[in-house]
Amino acid sequence: MGGRTYVLASLAERLTGQILDGIIYILILMVPAILSALFLPGWLVGVAGVIVAGLYLLFQDGLGAGESYGKRIVRTRVIDATTGASCTFFQSLVRNLLLVILGFIDWMFILIGSRRQRLGDRAAGTVVVKLEEPL
Repeated sequence: MGGRTYVLASLAERLTGQILDGIIYILILMVPAILSALFLPGWLVGVAGVIVAGLYLLFQDGLGAGESYGKRIVRTRVIDATTGASCTFFQSLVRNLLLVILGFIDWMFILIGSRRQRLGDRAAGTVVVKLEEPL
């Protein structure tokens, strides 16, 4: 992986990051709902919330250096399995689209193989690693 050695993120770290990102999705959806109740037409704000939450879900791992906000808190990141480069927005789309389509089934693939890759990681050519000391 890019001439460097990385430590793969544990299942617990990956699951915790996913849960934290799930909380972020919920917050993204709640803010527009609150705004619509107070100020704006509900359907318009609701649609905006769904769009923003969907975009975050699909492209979250292309943020920063391959870190969604949940991964940043847990101190993990998604990298290209071959080069070690940060996850691109396209790779994020591929890995997370399969998560949306397959749900829990996608997660079961983490238990198969030595690289702890979901099916989405395998399709996108990515792995999730622990962050080194502060950047």
